[in-house]
Amino acid sequence: MIALLVIIGVVAAVSLISGTVAAVSRIATQRNSVSIAIGTLTMPALICLSFGYWALTMEVDDAPPGNVLMGSLTAVAVVTPFALFVSRFTVMFLSRRALQKGS
Repeated sequence: MIALLVIIGVVAAVSLISGTVAAVSRIATQRNSVSIAIGTLTMPALICLSFGYWALTMEVDDAPPGNVLMGSLTAVAVVTPFALFVSRFTVMFLSRRALQKGS
């Protein structure tokens, strides 16, 4: 039960972050492909930055670096396709709204 709630929380967080970044970049740049790329690559960049921060501040009694690196790479591999889906959906929704509003 707890694992299911964790998965739902991760999916919700990825959806909110990727969708928001894609929407803001779509409004700022007016370009669909740039917005999708920025929205998709935000989560992997945050995961890589968190691994880098952990590597810089790790203590003697922390987990082995190899295990944390493999966990981070697995998280990137799982999160990136979902972030791409959410970013594309958000940009397509905003593009349709802009076409409807302009008519």
